[in-house]
Amino acid sequence: MKRILTAILCACICAMSLAQNATILSAARSELSKRGLTEAEVRERLLENGIDVDTIQPSEYAAYQDRVTAILDQMQAEKDGKAGKGESGTARQAGTQTGTQAGTQAGPQTGGSQTWKLLNAGTSGIPVTTDEEALAEQALADATAATDTMSVEVKPADGSDIYGHALFTSPSLDVFRTTDGAQAPDTYVLGEGDEVHISIFGSSQTDIRQRIDADGSIHPAGAGKIFLKGMTLAQAREAIRSKLAGFYSFRPDQIAVTIATARTLSVNIYGEVAVQGGFTMSALNTAFNALVAAGGPTAIGSLRNIQRSRAGQTTRLDFYSYMTGAASSVLYDLQNNDVLFVPVAEKIVRIEGAVARPMRYEMLDSETLVDLIRFAGGLTEDAYPEFVQVERYEDGLKSLLEFNLRNVMSGSQKVGLVAGDIVRVRPSTQPLENYVEITGDVYYDGRYDLARNGSLRALIESAKPRYTARTEFVFVERMHSDETVEVLTVPFPGINGNPDFALQPRDLVRVLGQVDYRDVEDITVSGRVRQPFSRPFGYDDWITVGQAIEYAGGLMPTVYPVAFIFRKDLTNPERMEYISINLNTDSDVRLQPGDELRIYDNTTYTNIGELRVSGAVKEPQALTFDPGLTVHDLLVMAGGFTVGAAYNRVEVFRVNISKTDQVSYNSITLSVDEDYNVVGGDFQLQPYDHVVVRMTPNFGLSRSVEINGRVRFPGTYVLEDSRTQLSKIIKMAGGLLDDADPYASLFRTYNNRGSVSVNLDKAMGSGSKVNQDPILMDGDVINVLRQENTVTIYDAGTRMSQFVEVGVDNDRKHVVYQGVHSAAWYIRHFAGGFDKVADRNSVTVTMPNGQVEGTRRILFFRNYPGVTPGSTIALRNDPDKERELLEPKEKVDWDQVYSRVITSITSISTIVLLIENLKRNNNNN
Repeated sequence: MKRILTAILCACICAMSLAQNATILSAARSELSKRGLTEAEVRERLLENGIDVDTIQPSEYAAYQDRVTAILDQMQAEKDGKAGKGESGTARQAGTQTGTQAGTQAGPQTGGSQTWKLLNAGTSGIPVTTDEEALAEQALADATAATDTMSVEVKPADGSDIYGHALFTSPSLDVFRTTDGAQAPDTYVLGEGDEVHISIFGSSQTDIRQRIDADGSIHPAGAGKIFLKGMTLAQAREAIRSKLAGFYSFRPDQIAVTIATARTLSVNIYGEVAVQGGFTMSALNTAFNALVAAGGPTAIGSLRNIQRSRAGQTTRLDFYSYMTGAASSVLYDLQNNDVLFVPVAEKIVRIEGAVARPMRYEMLDSETLVDLIRFAGGLTEDAYPEFVQVERYEDGLKSLLEFNLRNVMSGSQKVGLVAGDIVRVRPSTQPLENYVEITGDVYYDGRYDLARNGSLRALIESAKPRYTARTEFVFVERMHSDETVEVLTVPFPGINGNPDFALQPRDLVRVLGQVDYRDVEDITVSGRVRQPFSRPFGYDDWITVGQAIEYAGGLMPTVYPVAFIFRKDLTNPERMEYISINLNTDSDVRLQPGDELRIYDNTTYTNIGELRVSGAVKEPQALTFDPGLTVHDLLVMAGGFTVGAAYNRVEVFRVNISKTDQVSYNSITLSVDEDYNVVGGDFQLQPYDHVVVRMTPNFGLSRSVEINGRVRFPGTYVLEDSRTQLSKIIKMAGGLLDDADPYASLFRTYNNRGSVSVNLDKAMGSGSKVNQDPILMDGDVINVLRQENTVTIYDAGTRMSQFVEVGVDNDRKHVVYQGVHSAAWYIRHFAGGFDKVADRNSVTVTMPNGQVEGTRRILFFRNYPGVTPGSTIALRNDPDKERELLEPKEKVDWDQVYSRVITSITSISTIVLLIENLKRNNNNN
């Protein structure tokens, strides 16, 4: 039995026909659905692990059992981990815990895992999925698809949904299976076929599993019959505990009674549901779950008047009462042979506007507008309490009914509803009017209630003026009814006996600050000080140069002794005065508001010069000139020479600077020994000298190329010099093989050149001409292909699709190379010839190495390119010809044409006769 899971999953993945084994296939699909997996993703994961389900034979299922199960468990764990933070993950986790609890009571280590149940079915006593359940689940899958189609057909034109219908199309409801391991509720009514699990774990320990017989009883060993049929699970627990207490020793909390396997029952569902008919399912399901199995109600199906017929009695099920928690007297359980009928919803109304859940609702005749608002989640906080409107059709005419919403909600006015009503609860859009606002130099600015702050003094006291506020007056901006603003200057109330001032709605009070009226300018110190600053000073304030320098942290060591004061005329800022001061003697000079003291760096005024060394050295340097530095020192500081440096080519570029004459440049070449000492004596460096070390001519380290494909010895070869050509490398590789294609490609990485077309026949016979035999560069890769004895012809511009069977590529055809012929020859013989809209001048032949040959015109003749093995022939259509072909042709008036021809012939005949007569007359004369 352990091979059941692998057999089922392989059957599902291999897409076995339902006619072959409907039960197995349905169970397999249900198993994947329970795990939250799809067939496509399972197939892809199995292929990643080297399992191709298309090649597995039924006899090999056992060999793949453990691997398939482990992969599915891993995929399910990954799914649960991703969903764990959302509601779906929480629901899945809760389901797993439920299964675990039930499994602990029912048998060893079920863990709520359907996989374990299927693998161990028949060996541990746990039942497998029944055939009826498998077929019911297949019906559920078909019902879901049918629901999608049905909803498209009957959905109202406005696209809205009825409240409650989404419950049956969302994943929040499912159909319980007998083997789900879900705990039955205390209200579950036991019947024949239910398997009861009793665990006693006190002083006495036992584990009892028995199915309720046809007489409604179980018969534990050593005890009498216990009749349970018709009892709820809670009542059955008390009966079993009371009966077994005389035979076993245990406390009341040391016995557990659960439903190990629920019985199956048949339910018939008719009416406005997606799929009608009979369904076989677990007795754990309620009427809700049964409707899910039927695909849920259609878009016009009722949720308020569902009829449940049982043993000749009919009960009305109102799902709104169940969903709102108001159902207490009616149970929504199912019994065997129950019939559910879903009629058409008779009264559908819509509610819009300021409610928590605006949408369509199904109403009963006895329900009023208050009930509709309650179903819609109640009013929102911004609902306008004085108005509610009902749009209604009366005698085929649309009318509007308006009521006071406050009276409706209080119950003093009842408003009935009819089918098709649209209820509109308007949100309050009236802006805030009864307020005053204060801003400016206060601690708590913003809007205040006018009733409590109706006077200017009260508002200012509420906003708490800052100590910097001006107390002479305030501005009041008053908005008039025409939205114009009047600005009033009002004395500050309570100061110097100033009277209070009455405020009006939407007044804006501005409290001014003293800082807004002060006359200040910045004094700035910048340059070679430790802490440059810029601070505001009043027009009457000042600071000395010495104080400013100390305030800025003192002078830097490299300061230049002369500084400048940039003084701005405060009455005319465009005018500037520049005052030179000596920092050693003028520390008492006053700085006034608007001044900037600029202190300069002494190094700015000295030209020290620099020395640079670059070229074939390890670390190029740029140093400040020092008369004691030598060429040896400079080269040592640069890390010495790199490999390939020319010791006899150390060049010094010198700038000759003159204060009067034109600047000149000298180049001096030196030689150094292995210790970087100048050969032939000392050499004195000067400021701005630039020492450059050259490389040995033609120096390079193991430059190499790679040759692949149809040569005798492919591989990597070293370029002997910078002029090594392609033919030499081919000879080094043992030459070309007999089947080598002469059109090769050379891939060049230098400067990202990419692919370069090469003709090997011309390269090998060019006699070292570089235009045919290219010079190779480091990193080149030569690919010599096998000569392909075919020619490819593209369909465009040819009559191939009309007369020739096109290959699998649909837009091209491959033919065997027929020898040296032109592209036009191949088009005529293998592509049906040229199309009448073809641009014959566009015919091109692309060689295997990417080289392209086009058609040339010589006077009135076309010279089509020749075709070589492996070539591709292509052309395009002439857009002018295509346009002419599509344009309508004018109808020819053949009678008019014949008339013109006859007229022309007659005229010509007349002229010929006249000429003959003239000749005859001349001869007679």
